[in-house]
Amino acid sequence: MNPLLTLAAAAAITVFHIWASRRRPRYWYLGGIVPALWIGAVVFLLANGMIRPAEDWKMLLFPTAILLLIWLEGHQAARKKELERMRAKDL
Repeated sequence: MNPLLTLAAAAAITVFHIWASRRRPRYWYLGGIVPALWIGAVVFLLANGMIRPAEDWKMLLFPTAILLLIWLEGHQAARKKELERMRAKDL
């Protein structure tokens, strides 16, 4: 695959993930789409022997942690925004 196309796809997925992570707390699961797809891809690759955890642990750990941290941060930001909205209505 063309490296420029790969970079564009990664950027688009990251932008979608950040957008989905910042949805209202009622839609908290939207931010989990990208991490779930990533974990599914890792499980598929492990099952087919395409990656070895002992050698590829960095490739497994860091993207997973980054995606989950983006989801957590976005969820907390959305919750804070929702609380501010509720406080504004109370005044």
